[in-house]
Amino acid sequence: MGQKHSAEVVDEVPPEKVALDALHFVLLYVALVVTHVLVIVGSRTVALFTGKKKPGEFEVSRLQSGTDFIARVSQSHANCVENFPLFAAVVLTNKLVDGPDLTLYAGLSFTARCCQVMFHAKGVSDNEIVLRFYAFFPQLVILAIMAAKTATAI
Repeated sequence: MGQKHSAEVVDEVPPEKVALDALHFVLLYVALVVTHVLVIVGSRTVALFTGKKKPGEFEVSRLQSGTDFIARVSQSHANCVENFPLFAAVVLTNKLVDGPDLTLYAGLSFTARCCQVMFHAKGVSDNEIVLRFYAFFPQLVILAIMAAKTATAI
């Protein structure tokens, strides 16, 4: 008799524990970086086990050039790793100083990052490079807005 129905259990979860906040986007960004690593390592593992490459024949990922898919994923990964510290620093500083809510900005920035990653993986035509820039530039603007909002709380 003391059991509750699932609908009643959901009602007991405070709304602030259900909604995303800016810190969730930091973790999603980490997941995006790890996904890049898994794709690169998976590709190399397949190449090793199928005999297409020997262990010492792989280029260093951040130096890998070319237009093949794994080279583009490697370049995208390097780009994510370069930009993640800026994003995380602003979000974490904002949380540390109890700054204004940055969830919307962090979500928009992460969405633009995901678009940039997809355009990176798709190819290197002139149009795809322009689309990558169009996905990257808003991230810079949003980062500046987030930093300015955080600075007001310091």
